[in-house]
Amino acid sequence: KRLRKLAADAEKAAGGKYESHKERIAAEQREQSAQGRDIGTLPAVVNPDRREACRLSLQAFCETYLSQRFFMSWSSDHIKVLSKLQSCVISGGIFALAMPRGSGKTAIAEAAALWAILYGHRRFVVLIGATDEAALELLDSIKMAVETNDLIGEDFPEACFPVREMEGINNRAGGQTIGGERTRITWTADEAVFPTVKGSLCSGSRIRVAGILGRLRGMKAATADGQTIRPDFAIPDDPQTDTSAVSLPDITKRERRLRGAIKGLAGP
Repeated sequence: KRLRKLAADAEKAAGGKYESHKERIAAEQREQSAQGRDIGTLPAVVNPDRREACRLSLQAFCETYLSQRFFMSWSSDHIKVLSKLQSCVISGGIFALAMPRGSGKTAIAEAAALWAILYGHRRFVVLIGATDEAALELLDSIKMAVETNDLIGEDFPEACFPVREMEGINNRAGGQTIGGERTRITWTADEAVFPTVKGSLCSGSRIRVAGILGRLRGMKAATADGQTIRPDFAIPDDPQTDTSAVSLPDITKRERRLRGAIKGLAGP
């Protein structure tokens, strides 16, 4: 009996050591995983003066940070468009404007959406294209600027650094942290949710795209601090196709979407 008891005690002790060993290894693995997901400290803003100079000027933002897209001189019509968009972003308003093909409407719309988000002028921007495919192209161009534009990366590290740390692997977004806090990035084909970072003007802000005849009603989103936000700015860009432009029923349908679902995005 004594021998059996000694053997049982030895087996129990060995089992306890093994369980303790497993727990220690698991804890080490969790720690290593957490360290691997954390991207460390955000870089400092390289040129605060350059950034501040564009805060209230969409034109200056285009000329400073997107000069590769806007490399020609502005016409008086371009200045008018930039001024109207700037006013609507900062103060609110509604306008419709027609411009010739190839005159930069889409590039200006994309720039306005990015400027509005980066400076915290707006939190939830919706870009609307003539089709779902056209809308996806709008967002792809904006995401490319965030991922690759050197000047934007230097002066808006809170928006760009976490996105670039994903290195194009969107699955990393779910677990990414800064100082142990999740960044909660979403970087999909139809939506870009900017990193949740303490002190960032664009923390948790988003740009979503949709076709004008796609799902528009009821758009909303939850933020990390428990708020529910609805779209606060919408830009329909070139909302007609060549086919719809020659069809009165199609024109009527799109006009109704502009007056109804799109104007109603912000809610009551």
